[in-house]
Amino acid sequence: MAKTALPPSLDPADLPRVLPGFRHWFRYPLHRHDFHVLRDARARRLLGYYSAKPLYGTLDANGRVDRSAGFDGRIAGVFVPSPARSWAQAELFFAQMPKRDVARADGRRNWPAINAAVERELRNCLG
Repeated sequence: MAKTALPPSLDPADLPRVLPGFRHWFRYPLHRHDFHVLRDARARRLLGYYSAKPLYGTLDANGRVDRSAGFDGRIAGVFVPSPARSWAQAELFFAQMPKRDVARADGRRNWPAINAAVERELRNCLG
């Protein structure tokens, strides 16, 4: 879950232009500090970089996110494998976690649990 700088060739501002579907799941711009390092289970080999966010469960009558419904346990993310020179290798991914674990008792997002679920899913997919 360590954060690190993305390679200089990867500017998150380019994602909406080059990754189909990005704008549907990420309606706000991502920044370099939003990305986390993904390493293999022994924390030696760099597998890539990811950013993720939990999804709300329902839309309101206007088709907008209904935040009052709370999170539904689904997580949307973007992953780019290492070594990455461009976003051409980036892909959207989805993970799942128990919805009761997405938010803490104070209502704020439980980022350690969210990132742990994301990392498990990515490592599973990568083999």
